[in-house]
Amino acid sequence: MTLFRALSLTVMMLAIASSSVTMAVARHQPRAIGEVVLCTGHGTVSVAVDHNGQPTGAQVPCPDCIPAMAALTEVALPAAVVPATLAPLRFALRARPAPIVQTSVHHLSQGPPVLA
Repeated sequence: MTLFRALSLTVMMLAIASSSVTMAVARHQPRAIGEVVLCTGHGTVSVAVDHNGQPTGAQVPCPDCIPAMAALTEVALPAAVVPATLAPLRFALRARPAPIVQTSVHHLSQGPPVLA
């Protein structure tokens, strides 16, 4: 039990330490004032820029252009195949007799002995 407690305490301390570093990095990152959408050879990307026009973060795919880029594929989608004839499903009923379970007969503990 003490090993589990020590392990969980260590994991919790590592989680707190890593989240504090992430918050410190986010706090000192320059704020984005605008957004520029660039058309590159691999598609469109959106870049956040500051008041001088310098990029402040990583390039991310433009969320407005992703559906259009997904529609520009050269692969033809297969057409839906409809069966030539429609047949209703039929289920055959099975006649299976239910097993007869012998129930035990309760005998009084004060009564005479019973021969089975």
